[in-house]
Amino acid sequence: MDAEAHKIAAPPRGLHGLVRNGARRQDLAVVAPPRTRVAAVGAQGLESPAFRVRTQIPAPELRRLGLDVMPFPLFSPELNERFHGGSSATRARALLAARRRLARRLEEEIEACATTVIQRQVDILPTRSLERRAADGRRLVLDVDDAVWFDAAAQAGGHPLAFLKRTAGKIRWLAERADHVIAGNEYLAEWLQGANDAVTVVPSLVAAERIALRSHAPSDRVTLGWIGSASTTRYLTQLTPVLERLAVLVPHITWELCVVGAPAPAIDGMTCRSVRWSQEAERDLLARTDIGLMPLPDNSWTRGKCAYKALVYMSAGIPVVADDVGVTAAVIGDERAGLVADSRDDWIAALVELARDAPLRTRMGAEGRRRVEAGFSTRIWAPRLAAILRADT
Repeated sequence: MDAEAHKIAAPPRGLHGLVRNGARRQDLAVVAPPRTRVAAVGAQGLESPAFRVRTQIPAPELRRLGLDVMPFPLFSPELNERFHGGSSATRARALLAARRRLARRLEEEIEACATTVIQRQVDILPTRSLERRAADGRRLVLDVDDAVWFDAAAQAGGHPLAFLKRTAGKIRWLAERADHVIAGNEYLAEWLQGANDAVTVVPSLVAAERIALRSHAPSDRVTLGWIGSASTTRYLTQLTPVLERLAVLVPHITWELCVVGAPAPAIDGMTCRSVRWSQEAERDLLARTDIGLMPLPDNSWTRGKCAYKALVYMSAGIPVVADDVGVTAAVIGDERAGLVADSRDDWIAALVELARDAPLRTRMGAEGRRRVEAGFSTRIWAPRLAAILRADT
């Protein structure tokens, strides 16, 4: 791993000096850092999870440090809706329209930017013309938060024709040309270091100060929460036998499963609710959730995950139950902010223990919030990100 990966830099301060003139002292005005425009480009929509988390959540803190992040997502909200919810013909037309739209924006607006951050890739198609337009004449930073070179593998759950995108070749091509590469975890960094020596691990970040802390109290009603998307809901569905068994074993508790971002599976013995993702829906879920769920199978695709669900739950003071896959155990902190499961029996035991013990949920929730603030917050990492984007390193 890059020796700088976990370096936490202190936020830079403006210059405030005192100059002596005989017996008089004159205060100098604070000198603001020069502003830098950064283009954030990605083959997603503005509110797509990865693009939002990796480029938009850190943007306010970066702005405080003199960097203005300008988003250049491939899809507008309307085209994103059409692409992900239409027929094959509708999807094709939406993609072509999105490519024309982004090409026009890159031609007209990106010239003012000194740095381009490409979040994974610019275009879904295997051609590289949009990548070249986005990077031409600017400092290039590649940001990767998933093992996207495995997107054609069956375990990634993508389209059967995903191999036609040739993602692995494009990511390597971008990494070789990047001035700096940001990886979401060490597993990703190891692959990327085969194409570029300048790789820094920066985890997915949370603006914890914007999230209210959950209060836990003893109750005969327990709410399980899950935040995700249509592409990851299969992991939650695989937990169905565990949750059905849980409802049978502990019938005196009224169990509720709340899902944001995807349809909820039907669970015998549980009330299941689901809503479309929005920031408001996510906040509402966190305010009512007693235990956050993060099930994951163990394979080459999931080992590249950055445990962002766990970080969101932890930021709200919610204990996590998760499979021991990839960086999950390290993020939770050796079960200080939640419980790690290796089997269905482990899952059931963990959920029963947390459901029955509100003080334990409170202690683990508080530790989770502390861990997020200390190691995964935008305030902690923004100076390091700013240095990479400005080429201060």
